[in-house]
Amino acid sequence: MIKQFKDYNSDIKEFCDVCVIGSGAGGAVAAKEIAEKGFSVVLLEEGGHHTSKTWSGKPLKGTIEMYRNGGSTLSIGNAFIPITLGKCIGGTTTINSATCFRTPEYILKKWQKDLGLENLTYKNLEHYFLRVEKEINVTELSWDILGNAAKVVKRGADRLGLKCRPLKHNVRDCRGCGTCQFGCIENAKQSTDVSYIPKAIKAGARVYAHCRADKLKISNKTVKGVTGSLINPETGKSVFSITVNAKIVIVSCGSLLTPPFLKKNRIRNRHIGRHLQIHPAGRVAALMDEKVEGWKGVSQGVYIHDFQNEGIILEGIFLHPSLMLATLPGIGNEFKELATQYPNIAAFGVMVHDSSTGRVLKGFSPGSFLAIYNMKRTDIKKLKKGIAETSRIFFAAGAKKVFTGVSKYPILNSIDDVDKFLKIKIKPNNFEILAFHPLGTCRMAATSKDGVVDQNGESFEIKNLYIADGSVVPTSLGVNPQITIMTLATMIAEGITKKIA
Repeated sequence: MIKQFKDYNSDIKEFCDVCVIGSGAGGAVAAKEIAEKGFSVVLLEEGGHHTSKTWSGKPLKGTIEMYRNGGSTLSIGNAFIPITLGKCIGGTTTINSATCFRTPEYILKKWQKDLGLENLTYKNLEHYFLRVEKEINVTELSWDILGNAAKVVKRGADRLGLKCRPLKHNVRDCRGCGTCQFGCIENAKQSTDVSYIPKAIKAGARVYAHCRADKLKISNKTVKGVTGSLINPETGKSVFSITVNAKIVIVSCGSLLTPPFLKKNRIRNRHIGRHLQIHPAGRVAALMDEKVEGWKGVSQGVYIHDFQNEGIILEGIFLHPSLMLATLPGIGNEFKELATQYPNIAAFGVMVHDSSTGRVLKGFSPGSFLAIYNMKRTDIKKLKKGIAETSRIFFAAGAKKVFTGVSKYPILNSIDDVDKFLKIKIKPNNFEILAFHPLGTCRMAATSKDGVVDQNGESFEIKNLYIADGSVVPTSLGVNPQITIMTLATMIAEGITKKIA
């Protein structure tokens, strides 16, 4: 059973072997793996518990209920970049597009060389990859479920000699309802709220929703537990307190919230909050002659990696009209006419393997942060090229118009416009930039000279304090990080169970 605010009527005191803060790709995995080995686990989650019985698939309701700050979190710099985060049981896995990639081997080799992470070889991690993929049922879907937008892109890619392939997804019996980011109304997506957390509970883990961790209990540079607040979701105010005494604490708040939480607890390491990479993304839409109805099928269906060596990957994306229409150009009757043609719109995404880095600082209120990120010129060039290549694909597929998401050149009317687009100078704030994969802010390394935690995920500064989330992933991956985070969390959890056995 997952306890929520309605179940609380007094302060709570808990005793356990391991306390986990956060229920996403890191925390839920660690909690389940440790609980199944027979150790007592308490998991704390600031958000609420939402299920297919309450999901409507509508963006407004889903965003308000399951996104941090209603989806308004962002980084500031030479462009304002929204970075969406989950705040619910299951964390961001509940609101992502279910896309699964293993960690690229060349990235692992880079970590070994630059940060001394000699244990993180593909061979050593492969059995963890397999374990995670089995738990969340990573699979390849049929083209019907991938949707018509994917078929349009495939047609254009084929004509240009590019390889368009189905993405792998963590789903079971998916029928392509297309509501991935706002709660899977089919209960098909194997996010941690329907995969790892039920198994953790079955193994004895106690899970508290609407529970914000506030302070680590530390004595003699050793963590002893956590104190926190039980939050009324309607008012956002603390009503009761919770105290958890634990032998081990795992912080799994995510790349943007773990650093300020550590800093609030006066944990000092020069790398905390640094090295932020976010995998910046753009979105290209196209008006086709045919009906596409891109909302039918998974929201992220296929990908093109022909430009991966240049730091560019093209990946499917489609959204509810209430969201994507707002990003398309035009006003008045012009926009009204475009809105009526929404069934003929196809869309595709561009993601940049960033060389840019940023920082995360403490915010001014509990559970808040300030992310600073400036895109380098080289990454802007990658994004620009990615948009141009995606536009070529759409024109090759028969597009009448392409919408770039770039305010300085929002509409391309023909293939000739693509070359004109490439020649103009574009500033970072001219792009519609989004980000979904923040990493690196408490990175793993061989020594405290280079990172915040060691190869086992344990803090260099505080004994028995571990981190298992995207913040320990040392660098941007160039691909979606869900499997990487889960794999590292599995490895970290195994190490913890051996330590306390």
